[in-house]
Amino acid sequence: MSIWANVAAGPALPTDTVDAVVVGGGPAGWTAAIYLARACADTVVLAGTAPGGQLMDTGIVENFPGFPEGIEGPELMARMREQAERAGARVLALAADKIRYATGGPPSAATPGRAYAETPGISPGTSPGRAVHEVVTAEGTVRTRAIVLATGSAPRRLGLPGETRPGGETRPGGETRPGGETRSGGEAATSDGAGGSGEDRTDGAAGPAGGLGVAYCAVCEAPLFKGRDVAVVGGGDSAMEEVLALSRHARRVHLLHRGDTFRATPLLLGRVRALPHVEIGTGRVVRALRRDTDGRLVGLRVEHTATGTAEDLAVQGLFVAIGHEPRTRLADGFVTLTATGHLHSTGPGGATELPGVFVAGDVADDRFRQAVTAAGAGCAAALEITRYLEDAHA
Repeated sequence: MSIWANVAAGPALPTDTVDAVVVGGGPAGWTAAIYLARACADTVVLAGTAPGGQLMDTGIVENFPGFPEGIEGPELMARMREQAERAGARVLALAADKIRYATGGPPSAATPGRAYAETPGISPGTSPGRAVHEVVTAEGTVRTRAIVLATGSAPRRLGLPGETRPGGETRPGGETRPGGETRSGGEAATSDGAGGSGEDRTDGAAGPAGGLGVAYCAVCEAPLFKGRDVAVVGGGDSAMEEVLALSRHARRVHLLHRGDTFRATPLLLGRVRALPHVEIGTGRVVRALRRDTDGRLVGLRVEHTATGTAEDLAVQGLFVAIGHEPRTRLADGFVTLTATGHLHSTGPGGATELPGVFVAGDVADDRFRQAVTAAGAGCAAALEITRYLEDAHA
């Protein structure tokens, strides 16, 4: 299901300065747009050419409130988009190529002079509340008093053939990364560049019943693998949390880590080691996915790094837990990053050091990464922007 299905051609690019631009078409972006439009803010959503974020590749979402029977990820995104448009938001199938930020004061010590040099026509002395930013797209520039950066994140991938659907090997921001680049921490990774905010990602949407059988969120997908054998790849806290979530559903969980030691905290690692139906394999690298004639995942080809020998491991699901990459390119050098590389907020509702610029969803969340928490962050950003705009017009 396409989020653009059965929708008339979108509105034209606005020529006047708007109240708010939401960058991203995932749960955080759509929720922010709903609240902003309902508050009578002139709101534009730059949803990109592939809106919906990671939920567009998710099957049944069973943990989003209000849908006791579950809902398909693409349908949830389509409903959110429809609600945002019904509230009055203008939705454009355009990506933000770059943003010229109005700083509202002197440049930060971290990037002296940069904001001024790249913001032609905008006064460095613009006062907070009256700053106007410029969001550049392929079809023109949108001037706006406030921005919600809800660009999401992408799960790091193993880079194996058949791990993702065709076209899913693009880096955030559009740069292509060949599969299998080794990252710090010893795991290979790739990530896609789907538009919008990214939460609850899985490419094994149908779980054991079909689909790719490769997932990136055990909290979302573990019930689909009840009574099955699964594998988790990773060595940090995220991998341990995946194992613990899967252990309540799967018959057996294989934890595979290419290193000899784990990066996870001792508490989480101890909990995993105490589980009787979890098998831990260090010095293991997944080299290939094995599928049956119907395309279902039936096993993995695993290499032992110490000897170079390989073995076939029979599993029906693979959970990749080697981290996420927040899509921060549009804020590079202008918004402070956290130690994990996410956008840092300095105030309530995801406020940043730039006047009228707010962050929401996975691009600023290194802990929860769920659709419902992203939606909540989008709501908070919109409420704070409403107050910000009231002050600007006072």
